[in-house]
Amino acid sequence: MKLLQRLSRLFWRRRELRQPPVLPQSSIDADEFARLLCSRRIEDLKTLAKKLSQQPRAHA
Repeated sequence: MKLLQRLSRLFWRRRELRQPPVLPQSSIDADEFARLLCSRRIEDLKTLAKKLSQQPRAHA
Protein backbone atom coordinates (compact mmCIF):
# COMPACT_ATOMS: atom_id res chain seq x y z
CA MET A 1 0.00 0.00 0.00
CA LYS A 2 2.83 2.39 0.84
CA LEU A 3 4.36 1.67 -2.53
CA LEU A 4 1.15 2.68 -4.30
CA GLN A 5 0.92 5.88 -2.28
CA ARG A 6 4.52 6.76 -3.09
CA LEU A 7 3.99 6.08 -6.78
CA SER A 8 0.83 8.18 -6.88
CA ARG A 9 2.60 11.09 -5.14
CA LEU A 10 5.49 10.84 -7.57
CA PHE A 11 3.10 10.78 -10.51
CA TRP A 12 1.19 13.86 -9.31
CA ARG A 13 4.38 15.75 -8.51
CA ARG A 14 5.70 15.17 -12.01
CA ARG A 15 2.36 16.18 -13.46
CA GLU A 16 2.37 19.44 -11.48
CA LEU A 17 5.95 20.25 -12.47
CA ARG A 18 5.22 19.79 -16.14
CA GLN A 19 4.92 23.20 -17.76
CA PRO A 20 2.58 23.96 -20.64
CA PRO A 21 4.27 24.65 -23.97
CA VAL A 22 4.91 28.29 -24.75
CA LEU A 23 3.45 29.26 -28.10
CA PRO A 24 5.00 32.19 -29.94
CA GLN A 25 2.79 35.24 -30.24
CA SER A 26 1.60 36.02 -33.72
CA SER A 27 2.95 39.22 -35.21
CA ILE A 28 -0.17 39.46 -37.37
CA ASP A 29 -3.42 40.70 -35.91
CA ALA A 30 -6.36 38.34 -36.51
CA ASP A 31 -8.35 41.06 -38.28
CA GLU A 32 -5.41 41.94 -40.50
CA PHE A 33 -4.87 38.26 -41.31
CA ALA A 34 -8.53 37.81 -42.30
CA ARG A 35 -8.52 41.01 -44.36
CA LEU A 36 -5.37 40.08 -46.27
CA LEU A 37 -6.51 36.52 -46.86
CA CYS A 38 -10.04 37.37 -47.95
CA SER A 39 -9.05 40.19 -50.29
CA ARG A 40 -7.55 37.66 -52.75
CA ARG A 41 -5.32 40.37 -54.21
CA ILE A 42 -1.87 39.15 -55.18
CA GLU A 43 -0.16 42.02 -53.36
CA ASP A 44 -2.05 41.29 -50.15
CA LEU A 45 -1.30 37.57 -50.37
CA LYS A 46 2.40 38.31 -50.89
CA THR A 47 2.36 40.62 -47.88
CA LEU A 48 0.68 37.93 -45.82
CA ALA A 49 3.17 35.28 -46.96
CA LYS A 50 6.07 37.58 -46.09
CA LYS A 51 4.72 38.26 -42.59
CA LEU A 52 4.03 34.58 -41.95
CA SER A 53 7.47 33.50 -43.13
CA GLN A 54 9.12 35.91 -40.67
CA GLN A 55 7.50 34.21 -37.68
CA PRO A 56 9.36 31.51 -35.75
CA ARG A 57 7.87 28.10 -36.41
CA ALA A 58 6.24 26.09 -33.65
CA HIS A 59 7.15 22.43 -33.42
CA ALA A 60 4.36 19.94 -32.87
